[in-house]
Amino acid sequence: MKQFKVIILLIATSMLLCACPKKEDGHRYITFINKSERDISCQNFWSGHITDADTLFQCRLGAVGIPADSLCNFPSLNHSGWETDFRAIPYIQFLVMDREIFWQHHLEPCDTIRKNVPILHIYRLTLSDLQQMNWTVVYPPEE
Repeated sequence: MKQFKVIILLIATSMLLCACPKKEDGHRYITFINKSERDISCQNFWSGHITDADTLFQCRLGAVGIPADSLCNFPSLNHSGWETDFRAIPYIQFLVMDREIFWQHHLEPCDTIRKNVPILHIYRLTLSDLQQMNWTVVYPPEE
């Protein structure tokens, strides 16, 4: 009887361990590093139908401030990671602006922001680009 209990316990343990395969998580964050000497604002934008016209500042999204010589992590939309997000989007876009100028105009209408806040750099990155960059975007761009 004791051997029977041990066998049942081993079978149950084996079933539990085999029934829960290890989940392979994707990359949960894209790290954006500001290596410049100025504070910047960065807006990330992605859509399944992104176009060249979308290189303008998207007022409904706002922007994240990133101080000089620091970083910001942009999280994935889901728990599976950015790899899953890229099944629905062709690329992610980051618009970089001077933080001080952006902050002066951030409460103004969208047209005023677009007119008065220059875009310092535009990144349009695919899944392949981010994999090659080890999920890290650096501003200013490295040669």
